[in-house]
Amino acid sequence: MKLLDAISCFLFFITFHVAVSAQESTKHALKIDVDEVALLSLQSENGDAVNFEAVQPRYAGQQIEIQQKEQSGIWINYSSIVKANQRRKVTASVVGDIPQGVVVKVMASENRGAGKGQLGEPVPWVTLKNGTVDVISNIGSCYTGRGIQNGHLISYKVELDDESDQYALLSENTTSLQIMYTLTDDN
Repeated sequence: MKLLDAISCFLFFITFHVAVSAQESTKHALKIDVDEVALLSLQSENGDAVNFEAVQPRYAGQQIEIQQKEQSGIWINYSSIVKANQRRKVTASVVGDIPQGVVVKVMASENRGAGKGQLGEPVPWVTLKNGTVDVISNIGSCYTGRGIQNGHLISYKVELDDESDQYALLSENTTSLQIMYTLTDDN
């Protein structure tokens, strides 16, 4: 009986060892779907309006001056997921007519704040005109962060046109323009 018990125990341990060391595996699919994203917003520190005012000359023979030559306070925030090798850009266009004799320029700062990814590169001062102009280029998959102090700070300059005959085109008026920003594919 002891021999039979010993043989049974031996067979049990061999069977248990083979069963423990045998492996079985299986698999299933895991799908990750990332959709294309193109979102843009403007955030303001001091309200949505940027105001410039011409100041009368103090003495006869002087030209008018623009009170504040440069203003900012509007931030561009964006989120972008692009296809491989694709880039985006932010363009600006004027809705309305810029008064004759006046030049309006815009520039975006380097990205600031909590953004990550391939954030855009600002274009130096660019003159706004009919049609669109590039303000930020080379945007890949990224996000700027949300709200003021995140993204690109927009600055505006208003100058008198340097062309000698353009001053003659100035006239007394109040002009309101809208500047429209668009996040669009670059290639």
